[in-house]
Amino acid sequence: MRCRLLLLALVLVYSAFANDARATAADIRSITCSEYLAMPAAPSSKFSAWMTGWFSYESRRTFVDFDLHRANVTSVRGWCQSNPSASVMAGLEKSIGVTAVPNATLDFNKITCRTWLAYGPADQEFVRYFMSGYYNAAASNSVLDYDRLQRNSSAVVAYCKKNKSRTLPTAIQNKAT
Repeated sequence: MRCRLLLLALVLVYSAFANDARATAADIRSITCSEYLAMPAAPSSKFSAWMTGWFSYESRRTFVDFDLHRANVTSVRGWCQSNPSASVMAGLEKSIGVTAVPNATLDFNKITCRTWLAYGPADQEFVRYFMSGYYNAAASNSVLDYDRLQRNSSAVVAYCKKNKSRTLPTAIQNKAT
């Protein structure tokens, strides 16, 4: 269990320790609630954003809602405390459900590159992880591959800087692999 937690932590903080990290991918289906609850804040935040995107695709939601995300993280963490050996995936399904409807939404299909580039670093990072999770779910891929996410993010940022009126999904579809 500790090895998987360490693997995931390394995946998510790889940029800070790029020369020392060896493992850069983790199958999110195998992460247990106890591993999730034990993650340091920064990796937990990135993992949560990726999972939110993944779960959004699975429940056919095309929105980003920062407040709903925070509420859902609290809900999942609460459920996980009572179910430490269960998967985080089960926690998402049990504590959030597919019928949750946000109060305020931002349809990510309408986010332009200009808008996304103007976000603060934390919100920009949240959207990067969210979108990665979303598109990975669309491809039936449950592996969070940090190296791939970083490569794709760099390509999308470069594209967006040159094509600010394009939507973020267009940039991802044109530049992500």
